Amino acid sequence: MYCLILCCNLSCIKFILCDLKPTLQFSTSILHNTDVKTMSGDDKICLNVDYNEILKAQNDSSVLIIDVREKEEIDETGKLPGSIHIPMGDVANTLSSLSEKDFKERFKKEKPSKNTKIILSCRSGKRSGMVQEEIRKLGYENAYNYVGGWLDWESNQKV
Repeated sequence: MYCLILCCNLSCIKFILCDLKPTLQFSTSILHNTDVKTMSGDDKICLNVDYNEILKAQNDSSVLIIDVREKEEIDETGKLPGSIHIPMGDVANTLSSLSEKDFKERFKKEKPSKNTKIILSCRSGKRSGMVQEEIRKLGYENAYNYVGGWLDWESNQKV
């Protein structure tokens, strides 16, 4: 039995080839493994983190966490602890155009290099996944998506 798993943020499509009769199975389970490497339809690597990985990253100064929600959302809930806030539409431009000095003045953190581990978060993981794809095209190969985002963070904090 051969198995090829295609990942698209919160759901996976699993193609199973068995006895030359391909079957298609759908699953809506959320992936909670860290550093998950799967292939999407465009042959792109998905790198996802979960709540436990966020907790570790908050204590690791070498990791940059970026909350990509809009200002109104941040005003309502606050940003993800340990993160900086850059709205979704501004992330790529901020990373590519701000000097190291300007980045540090604005965010009180070092500007990430292309090798820095960056974790992106939004409300549910969808927008941050889009930003992840965008900045990976800019060369930030170590960009991860917090699958579940603020909703996952909030629900785990209530436990």
